[in-house]
Amino acid sequence: MVDRSLLMRAASWTPEQKELYTRVVDQLQRRSPRGRRIIGVDGRDAVGKTRFADALQVAFARAGVEAFRASVDDFHRPQAFRYRQGRDSPKGYYEDAFDVELLDRVLLQPFRMGGSTGFQTAAFDLERDQPIEMEWRTAGPDAVLIVDGVFLQRPALAGKWHASIFLVADDRVRGERLRARDGAHPDVQHDSHRRYREAHDRYERETGPRARATMVIDTSDWRAPRQVFDDRC
Repeated sequence: MVDRSLLMRAASWTPEQKELYTRVVDQLQRRSPRGRRIIGVDGRDAVGKTRFADALQVAFARAGVEAFRASVDDFHRPQAFRYRQGRDSPKGYYEDAFDVELLDRVLLQPFRMGGSTGFQTAAFDLERDQPIEMEWRTAGPDAVLIVDGVFLQRPALAGKWHASIFLVADDRVRGERLRARDGAHPDVQHDSHRRYREAHDRYERETGPRARATMVIDTSDWRAPRQVFDDRC
């Protein structure tokens, strides 16, 4: 059953947002119209992954499709493990920050199984640095799970998605968003961003997530996001 309260969130959309979100859902529905489907929303820091994935859930609700949300951020590893290669290590961020095995075991696999199998949309409280109490959920036979996060096309997760969306945004825009959100330096090339920047550089170099994505969306102008059609399209 579609959560009717989700429909109210679309009232604040601009015409450009409404057109894009509706078109994206239509494309995804035509690609895979029935059954349990998992969609990954990927991209660098501050491209708007969470916001876009939330909007996509609303757009699916408007199309009459039951949609669930989850974030890789809710599957972090404990701090001692995350920083075992050093607090500022890009290698450590890429390899140790997230428990992708747990994500697959308690969320992606059971959601795919369907039926009455329960799935867990969050497993770790990053602020408190501890696991959270398990809350198992169920869904109908035709449902969508939208997962946002970084490194979603990494080898351990490759092939887990029925569709993937890769978000991009201008570096200046991302920097201003990071400043407003976290008080971070607004220049994403600044040394304070090295841990994350170099981890993403490695991920994109080794995996090519943009080329693997079902679609690429530019969110530099959040009020007028646009689909990017690369040469491969």
